[in-house]
Amino acid sequence: MNQSEYRVVGVVGAGTMGSGIAYQAASTLGCGVVVCDLDQPALDRGRTLMDKQCQGAIARGKATAEQVEAWQRRLEFHVGLDALAPADVAVEAVFEDLAIKRATFTQLDQVCRPDALLASNTSGLSITAIAAATTRPERVIGTHFFNPVPAMKLVEVVRGLATSDETVARAEAFCRALNKEVCTARDFPGFVTTRVGQALIAEAIRCLEQGVADAANIDRGVKLAYNYPLGPLELADLIGLDVELHILESLSEELGERFLPSPLLRRLVAAGRLGRKSGSGFYEVEAAHA
Repeated sequence: MNQSEYRVVGVVGAGTMGSGIAYQAASTLGCGVVVCDLDQPALDRGRTLMDKQCQGAIARGKATAEQVEAWQRRLEFHVGLDALAPADVAVEAVFEDLAIKRATFTQLDQVCRPDALLASNTSGLSITAIAAATTRPERVIGTHFFNPVPAMKLVEVVRGLATSDETVARAEAFCRALNKEVCTARDFPGFVTTRVGQALIAEAIRCLEQGVADAANIDRGVKLAYNYPLGPLELADLIGLDVELHILESLSEELGERFLPSPLLRRLVAAGRLGRKSGSGFYEVEAAHA
C-alpha cells in the first residue's frame, strides 16, 4: 500500500505519543486520521498538543497556514474505539502497561477490519503477549516511535512470534510513508533501542547518585564524547521520571539487576519531581533551558 492508498489511519491514545503520531499521519499521508481515547478531556488535551505542533510548523517555516488547515481538517476525535472500524492501520499509544495494552488490542480485534494492520507503540513490552489478546496475532506488530514524533526520524519495527512477513512489510511501508526510517528488532524485552538507551540512563543516574559528577557534567561529557544531542539525564527528564521508573522496573524484572532503578530515581518520583512535565527532575526546567 503506497502513501496515496491510505484511507483512514487510527490512533488510540491522545497523549504525547499518540498526538505526535496522529499529527505525523495527518501531515504526511493525506488521509483521514481518527484519534480515540477514553474521554473527551483526554481528546481535548490531545487536540491542544496537535494545535501546538501545527503552530510550531508554521513558526519554523515548515508549513503554511493553508497546509496546517488542511491537516487539521483530516483529524477526527472520538471517545471509544468504534470509529476505527474503517481504519487501514490502527496504532495503539496508550499507557505502557501490558494489561492495558492487551485489553486495548482485544477491543481493536473486535472493531477493526480483518485485514487492518494493528500496531503497538510500546517501547519494550512483549508484542507476542499483546498479539495473543487478539484472534489475528499474525497482523499485530510493534511500531516504536520516539518523542517528539515529528522530529525523530526512527521507528523501531518489532516482530512478535506470530507476526507474518506480510505484516512486517506493511508496517515498514507505513512508517516510510510517514517519512520515517526503520530499524527492525526481534520481540525481546526492551528490543534494541530501549534496552541500550535505558542502560545508559540507569548508569548515568548511578554516577550522579555516587557523586562521580553532577548532572550537568555527566550530560556534557556524554554529549561531547559521543555526539549525542541530549545527555542521558536530560533525556530522562524529557521522558518523565515516573515513566523512567516504570520502564526500569519492567526491564529489571526481565533482564536482571543491571536495570534496577536507583534509590535516587525512586526518591525523585516520590517527591513529585518528574522532569520537564512537573517543572523539575534532575534539572529545574529553567536551568535546563538556560
